Amino acid sequence: MTRRVVVALSVGLLFYALSDILLWQRIFEAHGLYQYDGAYQSGHVAILLALISSGMVLLLEARWWALWYGLAFYTLAFGGLADVLYYWLDGRALPAVLPWLDANRLILFHPVTSWSLLASAGLWTALWAASLAVRVRRPIRAPAPGRVRSVASGPAAKGVLEASRD
Repeated sequence: MTRRVVVALSVGLLFYALSDILLWQRIFEAHGLYQYDGAYQSGHVAILLALISSGMVLLLEARWWALWYGLAFYTLAFGGLADVLYYWLDGRALPAVLPWLDANRLILFHPVTSWSLLASAGLWTALWAASLAVRVRRPIRAPAPGRVRSVASGPAAKGVLEASRD
């Protein structure tokens, strides 16, 4: 399951960055449509939410993996990785300064420069990779079908249950 979730996250982030290149750069910048920036940004966030929610729905049976996917996708996209991918996929170097990203609270280092953007994206990526390492070592197991785990089980709870019957 780990590999499937990581592949889904990678593909989703790739297409999110590509949609930004194709829509913003190829259409908005090429035709000087800057007056529609607000509408574009709303649409771009809608694309992000669609990618996150569709991935989470497909992973719903995997429970925690669906939550991991959604949180990782959101923080990586807004934490700088999508912006790094935008420039790399387009074959351009990151600008030295990216002042339009200064208001973004998920980019961890301000003012936003090419180095602070890379550091933020790298830190978020490392955080989610580390969570995978912890998750793989100690998987959360769902109870067997038809069997419900009770909070009140085991020897300590047995004494509590007997005392409550009195």
